[in-house]
Amino acid sequence: MRDREKAFISALKQSGATFGIGDDGVLLDSYVIANDAFFEEVHFKLAWADLESLVEKCFLVNLSDIYAMNAIPRFALLSLCIPACFQEVTRLAQIIGESAKKHQLQIIGGDTLVGEKLHFSLTLLGQERRKTLYRSGIKRGNLLGYISPKGALNHAKAQSFGRNLQTLKTCLRFYANKRIPKFSRFAKPLLYPDMLFSLNQIAKAGMDISDGIFMELSRLSAINRLGFRIFKPKGAWFFSPEEYQMLYAVDSRNLKKMRNFALKFRHQFVPFAVAIRGKYRAKKQNWHR
Repeated sequence: MRDREKAFISALKQSGATFGIGDDGVLLDSYVIANDAFFEEVHFKLAWADLESLVEKCFLVNLSDIYAMNAIPRFALLSLCIPACFQEVTRLAQIIGESAKKHQLQIIGGDTLVGEKLHFSLTLLGQERRKTLYRSGIKRGNLLGYISPKGALNHAKAQSFGRNLQTLKTCLRFYANKRIPKFSRFAKPLLYPDMLFSLNQIAKAGMDISDGIFMELSRLSAINRLGFRIFKPKGAWFFSPEEYQMLYAVDSRNLKKMRNFALKFRHQFVPFAVAIRGKYRAKKQNWHR
């Protein structure tokens, strides 16, 4: 079965009605604008976490797109679908407000409606910085790598790159009606804006990893018209979804600099591929079909 998301986006682009599709967000004037949805029974189950944790992940997933393009989050538009049987409307509003203030966001509008499931849709506006980081700009010979916590930093065993694949499988199989491990990256991805702003300055291109590296490479290949030779043995890290860590392309001459900057924030930059002539295609389907 063909990836439905890919098919839809391809058809939409062919209509001639699109602009800027292909990056984590789009730069308009001095703002990077990004939108992401967080839907019950698609991205989460109510039994998996308390409301505070679910709302926080919703914000973090969206903030990741803004940071990925090297912008500073400023404003948010919130569209919210509330189940008719939902009894914690006031509390939900308070939690959303606290999360917005925590991340220094002002909610400037949106929409609310009543439906069968709890759905969030956030559109964030991030202030442009000196450099905007795009998915394009990769050249042959550039190294590709991802970011992962190093040492015992913030439950690094649970937060280290690549563990979400097993966490997701476990959740779907055993956690249909109970809480999932609280400190896993799947439950709560940790973002480090200061580190990302530093690494974004060195990188040639970048994007946040939501569907797994195997899928993200297909997107980078199409945009940059290049292939990739993977020199790190494939494992869970290659297919793990919803990591919300950065996938970077860097000039080989800046590899040491990239590693040193990551270490300052107790993270590591892990090279796994080099850009080559050709084309890369994912051999597995996307998680969202």
